[in-house]
Amino acid sequence: MMLHKIPSLPLRSFAGLYLSLFAVATQAEVPEDLAENWYRTEVLIFVREDADSRFAEQWDPLPTLEYPRQHRYLLDPAVADRRLQESQSYASTIDSRGIQTLIVPAPIEEVLDHSRPDALTTPPDDLDILIAAEDETDLTAMANLQPSQDPNNPQLDPNSPELDLDSPVIALPYELLDDEQLEFRTQARSLRRQGNQVLFHGSWWAMLDEADQTPALIMDRSGDMDSLDWPALQGSLQVYRSRYLHIVLDLWLNTQGEYLPEGWQIAPPPLPPTSLRAQTLSGSTINPWAPATSIDDLFGEVPMPDDIESPPSSDSPDGSDIALDEDDDSATAYPWRHAIVHRQSRRMRSKEIHYLDHPVIGVIVKVTPLSEEALPLLAPAEREFRARHALPIELLPADPDVEDETP
Repeated sequence: MMLHKIPSLPLRSFAGLYLSLFAVATQAEVPEDLAENWYRTEVLIFVREDADSRFAEQWDPLPTLEYPRQHRYLLDPAVADRRLQESQSYASTIDSRGIQTLIVPAPIEEVLDHSRPDALTTPPDDLDILIAAEDETDLTAMANLQPSQDPNNPQLDPNSPELDLDSPVIALPYELLDDEQLEFRTQARSLRRQGNQVLFHGSWWAMLDEADQTPALIMDRSGDMDSLDWPALQGSLQVYRSRYLHIVLDLWLNTQGEYLPEGWQIAPPPLPPTSLRAQTLSGSTINPWAPATSIDDLFGEVPMPDDIESPPSSDSPDGSDIALDEDDDSATAYPWRHAIVHRQSRRMRSKEIHYLDHPVIGVIVKVTPLSEEALPLLAPAEREFRARHALPIELLPADPDVEDETP
């Protein structure tokens, strides 16, 4: 069954959720005409580890593997914070498709020769040092990279004297909820005890619409610069609401192909579009996880004494530049031999647990309609996470006088 091509979700379709920063109450007032579109989805994906499961069917020896052209990512606070900390970025923003952009003010990797006078392990605390190294053009570019305050999409001001720090905050659409809010925890423990491997378990809420208005969700981040290993699970899923609720799966499990003739090897599957971008203050792209190979890579054109030689180039020892350099042989290093596909479309009833059966890749899903009183709430500390990543703490209704410019 072919996977539908899903256009990206228009930005204004997130509008409609209104949460006052200064309200004492923990709930929000929302337009009634949108409430019927709100659903909470929980998905658990597991793999049967018994040897017989992979011999249960004759799998397509040359499977068609692809990601949807239009898509988005789930917002994972743990992943976003880890990337911000590891890259020592000056700023982090996450857009409406779950794509994170890091602004790196200075190189974070050590110069290979630590005895060099220009060796740098971490960015200096004083950003004036960095600014002094930039020309006026770069400073203008730097200013353009800073998060902006949009009156129709306000961001958290942590210095506001009237900021409510005691009330819970409503989870953002497509934001992964805390583990304590997962309903399938008992099932997950049972599956693990039986020797199965749980590869994904998460829950989120979103406004669901027709298939062409609801994004497909990419389930892996193997195309990102900080991805060190080719994951076992790849692919996407989509949950949308037409006359009925529907789920569309296009998942595949990378395997060693023990069920195929010896030596069989498929071409490497595609990696998904990136969910992570990084750039310097001047706007040039950078990979904070890849060691720099020369001083010019770190600082650009910097005058150096004649008696200092540039360090020799070397490949990334941890493979973190996989899929970034198309000329590098490591970009095609595929540690698996084959991929088993779970491609299925199912009509669902809300509030019911559905099991999408498969000999190897099992999927358990439940979709629950939400009212404004049932929107998932998170701890007040969630505001700090949103401040770190320039995320809105409230989503105001779209201004009817402003024409929607979303393509």
